[in-house]
Amino acid sequence: MMLIRKYKDLKEQSLIKQRRLATVGINYLYMLRKYFMYSDKVAFKILSWLESLATDPELCLLRELTLYFYFIYTNDDQAKGIKLILDQSGYKKISDDLPD
Repeated sequence: MMLIRKYKDLKEQSLIKQRRLATVGINYLYMLRKYFMYSDKVAFKILSWLESLATDPELCLLRELTLYFYFIYTNDDQAKGIKLILDQSGYKKISDDLPD
């Protein structure tokens, strides 16, 4: 939550910093979903923050993972679709490790 308060809008940061911050956010979402199933309030704050990532090809995978975690909470079918796309796009290890 400290990162969300400090870096309110990710687009204002350099791509390198956006990548690092988004990776921290995605890892946190992973941990929340895998080990703390009832932490939706915190997860949605992080998801909202990650939506401020710039639209840049370098951040494409991180944006896709953000969508995946959003759909985990809102639409299981779309989450499964993203997981399948990641698997078919050569990100099998990432796809296999994503929580359901």
